[in-house]
Amino acid sequence: MGMVKKILKLLIICFIIVFLVGSIGLGCTREMSYELTEQDNVILIQPSVCFVTAYFFGYILDPWENLWSDPYYWAFGGTGFCVNPDTGHIITAGHLIDIGEADFKYDLIYGYLIDNYNLDSWTDADWNWAYENIKVEGYQGGPYDREVYVQFNTANSGIPDDPASQETFIRAEEIDYSGTDQRDIALLKIQPQTGRALSSVIIGDSSMVEIQDSLTIVGYPWSSEIGQENIMNPTVTSGSISSKLMLAGTEILQIQGDARAGNSGGPVLDENGQVIGILTMGTDIANNYLRPSNDIAEMLNRNGVTNKLGTVDEEFRLGLVMYRMEYYSEAIKHFNAILNLNQRHLLAQEYRSKAQEAINRGEDKTFREGTEVNIIDNSED
Repeated sequence: MGMVKKILKLLIICFIIVFLVGSIGLGCTREMSYELTEQDNVILIQPSVCFVTAYFFGYILDPWENLWSDPYYWAFGGTGFCVNPDTGHIITAGHLIDIGEADFKYDLIYGYLIDNYNLDSWTDADWNWAYENIKVEGYQGGPYDREVYVQFNTANSGIPDDPASQETFIRAEEIDYSGTDQRDIALLKIQPQTGRALSSVIIGDSSMVEIQDSLTIVGYPWSSEIGQENIMNPTVTSGSISSKLMLAGTEILQIQGDARAGNSGGPVLDENGQVIGILTMGTDIANNYLRPSNDIAEMLNRNGVTNKLGTVDEEFRLGLVMYRMEYYSEAIKHFNAILNLNQRHLLAQEYRSKAQEAINRGEDKTFREGTEVNIIDNSED
């Protein structure tokens, strides 16, 4: 009987030791949780947003000299966003990469004649004759030539890149297009480059959108001098869904929110940071319209494009969560991992600098190796 008591006593002591060892974190996995905020989600998608510029070139055949002119061009600017960082596929508004042939011809002829002739005595009949008879063509013989470029918000050593620098322009190819009389969406593709790994955003289900749902608009409005001088600084504004309408047999979403020229083609996000629409047009500052995200998904599907996030997105998410939880040294590891993939990632540079400043102030918490971090993302529900 005494031996049994001794054995039981030893078992109890062993149980207590195992319990205490587990309690101090040896031999067990520690867990912690963080729920992404709406602000976090907006920050996370910003590196996927780009400025889109389309250049339209044409040549004028002078009817009096019978000579072709130097190229004349139009340029349009707006917003786009990456949907697959591995393949370089980008979504933007269709009207950003298309231009009416008649309007283009009108403007080029007008500019050429003003530049080369004294037209003080010209009558309306003279102008009408010019528009009807002067030839305008692209280099290959079409109505015009076009080149499309995208630019991301990048930096070098924490200093934002000059948007006028040729290094910031990436040539894009048109893959698919739906005109303004249809769904006003274009699918572009850029060639991924070593050292410039892309970020992406997830396309949500617009069929779940309800009236008065809150939303966030991200893009590059150029309706002010500051916006024009700093086109690589995306702006973020808030709004809500105000109506669901039909236009030429297709659905559009009316929104209340501040969006301006240049925002066209930009992503509109729900509270979880998923794209629920693309800016297509507006009647004024407050009343604007979206093409639903399910229209985007349909275009991606028919072109065999998978919507996904990439390694940069995952590292940025982990780094931002560590930063929010004040594990600044751990956050820097993830920001450095991003910069190994994309040396010019502006936000990785910015938050790495902020984390280092916090470490210098003695605010860094120690992150225990082996700890599992449960990131609560409502968009994954």
